[in-house]
Amino acid sequence: MAKTVDPKARTIVSLPVPGPGPQQKNAFILVLAGTRFGEVYKLHPGRVLRVGRGEEVDIRLDDEGISRVHCSLEARGQQVVLRDLGSQNGTYVAGERVQERVLGNGDRVQVGVATTFKIAWADEVEVKYQRRLAEIALRDPLTGVYNRRHFGERVAAEIAAARRYRRPVSVVMLDIDHLARVNEAHGRAAGDEVLRSVSRVLEGLVRGGDVVARVGGDEFALLLRETDLSGAQASAERLRETIEQLRTQVGDEEIAVTATLGLAVDVPEPREGAEARDLVAGAERALERVKELGTNRVGN
Repeated sequence: MAKTVDPKARTIVSLPVPGPGPQQKNAFILVLAGTRFGEVYKLHPGRVLRVGRGEEVDIRLDDEGISRVHCSLEARGQQVVLRDLGSQNGTYVAGERVQERVLGNGDRVQVGVATTFKIAWADEVEVKYQRRLAEIALRDPLTGVYNRRHFGERVAAEIAAARRYRRPVSVVMLDIDHLARVNEAHGRAAGDEVLRSVSRVLEGLVRGGDVVARVGGDEFALLLRETDLSGAQASAERLRETIEQLRTQVGDEEIAVTATLGLAVDVPEPREGAEARDLVAGAERALERVKELGTNRVGN
């Protein structure tokens, strides 16, 4: 059927909204791969910034192959001077090990086991865009917490650091009890709101250096840095109690849920051959054991 055209229809005349004027560009480094994926660091002209995994550097990158003070970067106009600072595993540009190199826009640097960053000559608008792209790649779109992939990368990096400095690290797996019943009784949108409410509780109770991730439909995972068994148990119990008291408002209704948690700890002297995935698997097994006994519980 042919479409009829309204002869009285008028085109709205408008002018584009003026965007921001030309902005000053600066040198940045953008992390393209590694546990700090998506991080952006500004390089200030004339200031030398040291890069490494130690506490004393200006830009800290968690990678077991990076030296405590690995290399330095100095912005000079649209160029950046890269210097290796005697690192054990070297600093590479385009696959070539270098001691000193002048870098331009787009040049890539490889350090450590899995970390790559590039030099970007950009303004603040472009930098915000790059950060937003990274957030999309790292975050669960429903809850805003980290996704499973990023959680796995952070666990591996944290365990490597924990063993190097001989400190414990814990993983907690959390399952929202009977979320399917909420979906059936109140609708999927209500279940999604419960997930968001629980994620806010988790982020509000953990420390700044810890990691919260959604790793399944109704499952969350937490990485607790420098936390031994007693500390992990106390944190998990606090989370369980807070979720039990939580009420999610959906329309005129308040929805209550509980959670079951399993945990595992990586000690400073792990058994021979133990890997990062073993810690996560241990927490998953602990969760399954606890669920066999019932819900709204904590176990290891």
